[in-house]
Amino acid sequence: MKKVHIIISGKVQGVGFRYWLYQNSNERNVYGWVKNKFNGDVEAVLIGDYKNVDEILKLCKKGPLSSKVTYVKIQNYEQEYPKKSFNILGTNK
Repeated sequence: MKKVHIIISGKVQGVGFRYWLYQNSNERNVYGWVKNKFNGDVEAVLIGDYKNVDEILKLCKKGPLSSKVTYVKIQNYEQEYPKKSFNILGTNK
């Protein structure tokens, strides 16, 4: 099981990034959450099989067609995440 916390920077808000990540994660049985940050970044936690999480990370470096990703910061996620779903959360102010 791979667990990562990511911050995606660039033109990533107002382009459907959260819903795009939600769909791609659900298709690959990756759990976690995604939310917009007040500074314009998108933040997410991805939990799942190594192969599936790595696929999502690769996709996040490009994003949906209308986005322009400039940087993806990836860190290990040490906390427990009891849910077996992927959720879109509100903005982190």
